[in-house]
Amino acid sequence: MPIKKTKYTIPIASTLILAIALYFIFKGTNKSQAAWDLVPADAIAVLNSDLLHDSTTLRTPADVELGDLPFIKQAYSSLDLLRWITPDEPVIEKTLYKKNITFSFHSRPGSDLGVVFYIPLESESEIKWWIKPNRSDIRVLNHVFQDIIIIDVNDIKSKPICSYIIKNDHLIVSSHGDLIEAVIRNSNESRNTFTLKNLFQGTNDRNYRVNLYAKRTLLQDLIFKKSEGQTSLSEFFALFPFYQDFHLKNSTSPTLSFEAFGSQKEDNYVAKWLNGQNSTVFKNHQHVSQQTALFFRIAGDNDDAFQKEFEAWHATFPSTAWEKVGYHLGKEKDKLLANVGAELLLCQLAETNSVSEGKLALIRYKNYESIRPVLTKLAKLSTEESNAAVDTYQGYDLYSIPISELPASMFGPVFEGFPRTYISFVAPYLVFSNSSQALRDYISDYENNLTWQQSSEMDSILTQHKHHVSLVANPQKITAPATNTWYSGIFNLDIESIQYECRLENKNAITQLSFIPRSRPTSPKVLNRTFLANEMKWNEGINNYITLDRNSLRGTGQLLLTGQDNILYKVSPDFKRNNYLYTLDGPLIGSSLQEDFLNIGRQQLIVSTPRSIYALDVDRAGVVTPFQASISSGSPIRAINRIEGTTEGASRFAVVDMADNVFLWERAGSSPRKINRFRTFTDVLTPVLSLNQLGSRSFLITQQNGLVYLMKEEGTVKNGFPIDLKTRFSGAFSWSQNAATGQPELIGVSEMGELITVSTTGTILERKQLLRPAASTRFRTVFDQNTRDWLLVRSSDTKVALLDKTGQELFELANVLPNAYLQYHYFGPDNRIISIKSGNYTSLFDTRGKKLGDQPIPSDLPVQLTYQASYNKLFIFGKTSDSYQSWSIKLR
Repeated sequence: MPIKKTKYTIPIASTLILAIALYFIFKGTNKSQAAWDLVPADAIAVLNSDLLHDSTTLRTPADVELGDLPFIKQAYSSLDLLRWITPDEPVIEKTLYKKNITFSFHSRPGSDLGVVFYIPLESESEIKWWIKPNRSDIRVLNHVFQDIIIIDVNDIKSKPICSYIIKNDHLIVSSHGDLIEAVIRNSNESRNTFTLKNLFQGTNDRNYRVNLYAKRTLLQDLIFKKSEGQTSLSEFFALFPFYQDFHLKNSTSPTLSFEAFGSQKEDNYVAKWLNGQNSTVFKNHQHVSQQTALFFRIAGDNDDAFQKEFEAWHATFPSTAWEKVGYHLGKEKDKLLANVGAELLLCQLAETNSVSEGKLALIRYKNYESIRPVLTKLAKLSTEESNAAVDTYQGYDLYSIPISELPASMFGPVFEGFPRTYISFVAPYLVFSNSSQALRDYISDYENNLTWQQSSEMDSILTQHKHHVSLVANPQKITAPATNTWYSGIFNLDIESIQYECRLENKNAITQLSFIPRSRPTSPKVLNRTFLANEMKWNEGINNYITLDRNSLRGTGQLLLTGQDNILYKVSPDFKRNNYLYTLDGPLIGSSLQEDFLNIGRQQLIVSTPRSIYALDVDRAGVVTPFQASISSGSPIRAINRIEGTTEGASRFAVVDMADNVFLWERAGSSPRKINRFRTFTDVLTPVLSLNQLGSRSFLITQQNGLVYLMKEEGTVKNGFPIDLKTRFSGAFSWSQNAATGQPELIGVSEMGELITVSTTGTILERKQLLRPAASTRFRTVFDQNTRDWLLVRSSDTKVALLDKTGQELFELANVLPNAYLQYHYFGPDNRIISIKSGNYTSLFDTRGKKLGDQPIPSDLPVQLTYQASYNKLFIFGKTSDSYQSWSIKLR
């Protein structure tokens, strides 16, 4: 029966046609601009952008250069292949201009990534430009693959440069010919297995200039390259969704940030812990040490809900370590789980020459007192030496538990890397560490406010967005001090931190990636320039050293001077006033130290004369209270250095006299006690070091003739010592933590360059000869003034080189005058300064060999340094003729 036409037929039909048209238009505009139909299914990432046609467009409103990001940089540099096809720059520019270009990244043998880029061609003329290479200095070959002609470009020596095809109105180019074949092969096959395409081809990314769709391994490989050995990092990345989308946010903020629409969250144990909980911001910046290089956070907002899910998971989590805990504690082991709160932190510390791969796990606990006896029992029952199980430091309990991978058995594989575990409680966190030294350092940093809260760059980290899982990386601290095992390209960015965060919402996981620059950019007119700050005349007294009164919290320093009457003056910061401090019994020896020797919450000034040592306490009103002590030998003092403290945590001082006696000054108001009551030392090399483990405190003493002593507190020599290395030394032995065992090992280098490692039982573990480039070459260790870190030095008549603890060269300087004087100044893992006095001038370098300042510092004496972290400024104090001077250099 024919349809009867009405007056509404035409309008209805028109409306239907319009609706269908709008649907397809709308559907088209909501699709990603990437060339998904051309990308091979084995791509691990797809990038599309309209910013990459010109390097100037990579300068975003943010202070961070977009083109320096590893994945952007690799994509942009791949476009240089076009210049092998044609030298005609106008053709290249017109082809790229305002084009949305797609890049696909592919895994290659080894650790490199292969890149294919896809440029849409909009006219027949554009196709003709690229159909045939237009260069005379290349060799062009063709081969056919599945009926498609592939053009192979080689240089004049037949070295393959790139291959390309024109398909579906796209110019498709790669430096790897097999990837072009993959493009052809995949275009003829079913694409249902291409998960990236299936998930993201419908994403409306037209409002973003840069879009990245990737497997999570891309970020781990490109931003943290060669991180295979970083178990915690790999396990933490596994908490993020496997497939992710990132879109460059349009913002005038200095932060370069990528946001996501989200993808399906991973079904992992952490997601179960946080099931149904809200995300939170981070607030406890005062608990994160400034030594932190990598920071991991897992957090929810409901302790009770978290506790229920956590205990349910743990009941099904098999662990040999947890079985050992049960062997010692029985059912009491459950108390260690019953108080876990909904926030778990992991801090991977910057490497020093003493502590490598140091870690701190901070787990929020609700009731420490209830588990205190449990921890004491576990430590004593699991430790063969009962006196090495429990200790105190600065009023904090310390526990040593020799159960391998204890934190991982309690909180999952993210917390691996603890061959032995040391535990303390710093409310509200139960703190686990894989190093007793790292745990002590953490407590000291917390007590001295050397934390993120006091850092102008880190005090607001993770406070802008609420997330369940967060990662913060500090590139400067990650690389210190020696060989860079991370992706080097990231250091083209002048950034303070990388933040990678994830919020869980029902079945979705929404990520965000941010690159945060330093908050105060420095003018090129000031950056790394040397400025004379102050100068003053001083003709009184005998001044063989430059001595400072340092304020470590503010990073400032004031010059200390003595006159002929041995009056100690503190010079005002502007060098205009000399303020009386105290009258000494002789001239100053060496530099000063600042420590809270009295354990009263503020630092005292520690200075020495040939006859006495002093601790000068200055209260808020400026009143000076002196504490003076003398050594019993009657021999003049020649050196004093800080060593780690007593059970109460206050620092102590080792004093060496001219007769090579070694004294220990433990308390103000008491005389230093002689360590070598039963031994006679000769030619003791300074500094004298402490080697502290729970229940065991030793002193490491090195003689120039190669005898090395490890002495107990009461002055007896430990079994296995002394060891006679039968070679001459110019620098004292030090120690380093073995990352595999978590135990300390003694390390020293002979004058002839033999690097020697010794166990704490006196067994020689390794003797390795380092390279000696010249007959005049000599080796030694060099320590920073506070004995917090150390390095190796190789020197000859005309060259000086700095080496790490393994003997690997960091950098070398040539044309150095004989008898050059080198000092090491340690201001944290990302600020290690080397000063070299050659003649009457001193030059400064970082540990990568970069020169600091645009001119050397004139000084007849070895300079002294202070570092003001809040302004990234270095202050240098020197002396020329009868004048003292202070200089400044803005480092960042």
